[in-house]
Amino acid sequence: MLTKYGKGKIVAFSSILLNVVIFVVKIYIGLLVGSLALLSDSMHSLSDSASSIAVLLGLYIAEKPADEEHPFGHGRADQVAVLAVGIILVLAAITFLSDGIQSILVGPEPIFMGRSFYFYIFLTAVAKEIIGEISYYVGKKTRSDALKADAWHHRGDALTTILVIGAIYGSGRGYLFLDPLAGIGIALLLGYIGGSYIKKATNKLLGEKPSKELLDDIKSVSIEQSGVTDVHNIHVHEYGDKKAISLHMHSVPGTTMKGHEIAHTLENKLEREFNADVEVHFDPWEPPVKGIKDDVIQIVKDRKDVKDIHKIEISETEDGLLISFHLIVPKHSKVGEAHDKITDVERSIKNILKDKIPAEVKIQVHVEPCEEDCEYCDIGKDN
Repeated sequence: MLTKYGKGKIVAFSSILLNVVIFVVKIYIGLLVGSLALLSDSMHSLSDSASSIAVLLGLYIAEKPADEEHPFGHGRADQVAVLAVGIILVLAAITFLSDGIQSILVGPEPIFMGRSFYFYIFLTAVAKEIIGEISYYVGKKTRSDALKADAWHHRGDALTTILVIGAIYGSGRGYLFLDPLAGIGIALLLGYIGGSYIKKATNKLLGEKPSKELLDDIKSVSIEQSGVTDVHNIHVHEYGDKKAISLHMHSVPGTTMKGHEIAHTLENKLEREFNADVEVHFDPWEPPVKGIKDDVIQIVKDRKDVKDIHKIEISETEDGLLISFHLIVPKHSKVGEAHDKITDVERSIKNILKDKIPAEVKIQVHVEPCEEDCEYCDIGKDN
């Protein structure tokens, strides 16, 4: 089965052969009838060959495996090819624009062309549109920006060829300005497309920031991983269809070993999902000790049947969080009543912490009878 680069190379090589044939047809007819627009368009087709050669070379380089000097492979050669296509288009645009303006200033001559020549030129437009569709389809399937850029180059040539046909027809009927004007129009179109390619390729080669959609996808896939509570500081570097991703991860409470296992599992998952080399930095989870203590103290304060709470300790366990404390109850409380109080206090604490603590919360309560003479100790005295 052909690889993505293999398919791209076949399309690029076919484009080169087709463009050479089309160049010969256009320049022959252009010289024969003296059409500046058609001569410019023939050079457009020749520049298509040059751009396809750049794409072909880029694909050959891009498929080379990683080495010591290029640890993430040669995927960015694809963008070098896009840059080359853009420069070729801009240079061609400058030439066509200059020739078109000069022709208008000097005064164009009428152009006459036989019907068979119209047919041959029209066939070149059809062929360019077909190869453009194929290039874009393969470029989309293989995620090759160079092939997609070359596809728009082909489509642009097909469009300008149709304009040239109209300009030559109009020139032969007295509208002499149409031929050089069509040449200027082609030049402006080529300049715009070439400039956009240069901008896009330069941004990627310089390392543009990843799209919001990609970052959201990475975060969404990460949060779905069991044990991961948050990811941040996500960095992505693209090398063609290969990526290098690094991020920081928070996990559920537990041991360092457990956190390391979660991070390793997340790395493997992201590598599969995004075809990337992934590095996950494990940031140990730190429980909000003060906030938890404040919540526990407030729960006890709101109860009339509990004297006090002290010696609150919060510690991480292998599975989650352990909260232990001493609870002072009225000295005359019966064992069953004290047990009910403890159960109710535990339930209240777990309910208030369930949305704050991303792990299992265990509670350990030590019951102490009140040793003072106070109103709390009168509770249950007569029962």
